[in-house]
Amino acid sequence: MNRVNKIRQEKTHVSNPENDPVQVFCRLRPPKANEESTCRLLSPTTLAFTTTDSKITRKEIHYKFRHIFTSFATQNEVFKYVAYPLLEDLLKGKNALLFTYGVTGSGKTHTLTGDHHNPGIMPKCIHTIFNSISAFQAPKCMIKSDKMNGFEVQSQRDAKQDEMDLLKASSRTAKKNRKDKTYVNDGTKIIDINESTLYSVFVSYFEIYNNKVYDLLDENCGTRQGKILREDSNKKMYVNAVVETEVKSAEEAFELFNLGQKRKKTGNTVLNSVSSRSHSILNIRVVQLPQGCPRDLLISQLSLVDLAGSERTNRTQNTGQLLKEASQINNSLMSLRTCLDNLRENQTTGANRLVPYRSSRLTLLFKNYFEGEGRIEMIVCVNPSAADFEENLQVMKFAESAQDVKVARSESKFTSSGSCPKTVTLAQIPKINLRDEALAALEQLSDALKTRFETIKHLGSFLDEEARFRKRLVDVEQENVWGKSELETTKVLFRKERQKFSNVKAKLADAEARAEDSQLKIREYQDKIASLRNVVARKNLKIKNTNVQDVLMRGRQRELKEQNVVETPKQQTRRYVGTPCPSRRRSRSAESTEV
Repeated sequence: MNRVNKIRQEKTHVSNPENDPVQVFCRLRPPKANEESTCRLLSPTTLAFTTTDSKITRKEIHYKFRHIFTSFATQNEVFKYVAYPLLEDLLKGKNALLFTYGVTGSGKTHTLTGDHHNPGIMPKCIHTIFNSISAFQAPKCMIKSDKMNGFEVQSQRDAKQDEMDLLKASSRTAKKNRKDKTYVNDGTKIIDINESTLYSVFVSYFEIYNNKVYDLLDENCGTRQGKILREDSNKKMYVNAVVETEVKSAEEAFELFNLGQKRKKTGNTVLNSVSSRSHSILNIRVVQLPQGCPRDLLISQLSLVDLAGSERTNRTQNTGQLLKEASQINNSLMSLRTCLDNLRENQTTGANRLVPYRSSRLTLLFKNYFEGEGRIEMIVCVNPSAADFEENLQVMKFAESAQDVKVARSESKFTSSGSCPKTVTLAQIPKINLRDEALAALEQLSDALKTRFETIKHLGSFLDEEARFRKRLVDVEQENVWGKSELETTKVLFRKERQKFSNVKAKLADAEARAEDSQLKIREYQDKIASLRNVVARKNLKIKNTNVQDVLMRGRQRELKEQNVVETPKQQTRRYVGTPCPSRRRSRSAESTEV
């Protein structure tokens, strides 16, 4: 048996130290019972694929990754190694993109989402963010989306009004009582965060289905309407008119995620009973507001992408709508691979090939990441079964080409949501040789500036006190709103209880009326029973008399038979009514004569 070892080495070329390669990780799915595995682990970074073809030759192909997670690796290990560094960058104002890729049924959704007791990357990221910033969150509605991929700082009055509107909306939807899925919190947090900054977290969730973008959190549209992609003022791509909600806890984020999961497109195929038919993207944006200047915002974004699995029609046997969906999924994945191949060739050979970002919504949406707007990581999920061998090789080729792509290292950038006055010190004023009058004027100007600086300092303390007072007012107003809400709830409950009491009272009166009718019927039945008893007694008496007569008649007949005397019916009747029978008198007289 011939063994052919083919080891793929990474290309060695001079790279810019300011560029970071796309980090590609691999995770192996546990093989099923009685299933032959086609891959084996050579080292923590090298994976070998082995198969036997028709010529009885064993081929072994080696692939290298940043790190390989075996089938025994836990969800927490994957999170710590892959996603935790992204969260550290996220809270420092840097962007990140993490997506899972692999054959259908290879465990991509499990790696990214997990379940209640064994949460995946997404739940752990949300828990870690709020475990870290829970004590440093900005007031609700203080930071608001401007609907153009940016944010703005609202006044206290506008923030209070928006918060009251949200409370009213939440009170109207509180009756639904959804039993949403939650995830276990292990208490992980980021240690090194800026405690002098206020944080706000915004979440959006959408999917790319048949090369169209659909918002999974949009409740206003009765029918699904596709969204369009646009560029903001900083040439960054975003989904126009997407619902982006501010969340203050992990539970609120999970509620939105579960709502989107119910609307996500899935299908039942031969290979996977719950197959994702779309690419789903969960965006987590963290907005930081420095306390020094309330108009400078630091915006960072973490995009978690669950790519739909690549499929082969001869295996899935899809037809109709499933076949159309599979075609769109494969086309978008091919566009992603083409963009990465062109990027790699441009970076390694110095070519100037066009990168076709616009060939797919998926590649157009993440164009900014590949152009240096954030860190990119990918988890390749592998099902080591022999049936997936050929498709796994295509996935490995894609992962190999992705590792050679270099992305410019992103830096934290502040954006301004309004004018922020800059403080100028006297040391920054250049010294100029002037006449005595000018020097005197400058001294007066300097004194005036000092006085103004002192006034600004005092004004700043007053403004801080005013801000604290306004915050207390907002808290009191919120308590008042909650009190009114509780009062309305109590009134509703009281009305319900009063209605219940009226219903019970009416039922009681009805029951009393029915009881009186029952008593009357009972008396009538008792009278009928008494009358029937009298009738029965009379009947019994007649029956008894009849029986006595029958007994006497039979006795008389026996006597007559003994005497051989036959009585006429008239004599029998006379004897029964008390008239003595002549024959009987004669018989008695004859007896006395004989004596």
